[in-house]
Amino acid sequence: MLAGDPQAWEEFVCAVADVVWTSCTLLCQGDNEAREAFAEVFDALKADEFRRLRRFDGSSSIPTFVALTVREILAERLMRMFSDGRMDEAWTAFEHFFKRDIDRILRRRMPGAAFEETRREAYQEIGLAFVADGCRRIRAYDGTGSFTGFVLQTVDHLTIDHIRRTSSRRRNDDEPRMVAVSMDEAGDLPSEEVTPEALLIGEEEERTLDAAAQALRDAADSLSNTERLYMSVALGSGEPLPAREVARLMGRPVEDVYKLKQRVMGRLKAALEKNPAVKLWRASV
Repeated sequence: MLAGDPQAWEEFVCAVADVVWTSCTLLCQGDNEAREAFAEVFDALKADEFRRLRRFDGSSSIPTFVALTVREILAERLMRMFSDGRMDEAWTAFEHFFKRDIDRILRRRMPGAAFEETRREAYQEIGLAFVADGCRRIRAYDGTGSFTGFVLQTVDHLTIDHIRRTSSRRRNDDEPRMVAVSMDEAGDLPSEEVTPEALLIGEEEERTLDAAAQALRDAADSLSNTERLYMSVALGSGEPLPAREVARLMGRPVEDVYKLKQRVMGRLKAALEKNPAVKLWRASV
């Protein structure tokens, strides 16, 4: 494809279309915007003799590399909305685009249920900081490095500032304590390093689990009453029961239970294998 074979480009588009579409639907608002972004992404991938694709060095899978590249293309699209002065539209898109990232950074800096209220306060404060002075912080991006990385680093700094201010107001030792980390030190903590790649991988894992759980729920709803009863008896206790015990509880021959198990597990497996998010995850590992 990089050598200019048009057939190879068509094959490449077909191979990564699911990855690109999934990224567009997750990071854009509504189908119309996703379709528009989908076309724009492929134009960007093909531009300048595949300049973006030539960066691939084999250190990750091609689907993961494409997903990260698509994310940055969409981030640049978002940045142009701010540059064009479409502030209301741009901010709505910005919040949708980065909401999961902000939530993840807040949970990383302030883990645990004890800080749930503090995280909500920090989220609101970060949003206000970004929209202040006509989105001054966003417009401060000068093109150095990725726009996504710039935003995530800004979020992390704003989070640390919030922790400092909140910690200084806490005087009751019975309350949970937060440790303020300086901006200079923040980059030296490998376990808390904020990178677009790390956040994307975390997001994908979270979304895949949610999608898998929903796919299983949908598949379970389509089962017959007998099949649902089997699931309830065999799996409802948290630990799978032996077939003979399931047969006793259901009042059925053990041979029927084996057939039920095969049928039910086959349906659930098929539901997972057909799910787009799960397919995308399997292709990337």
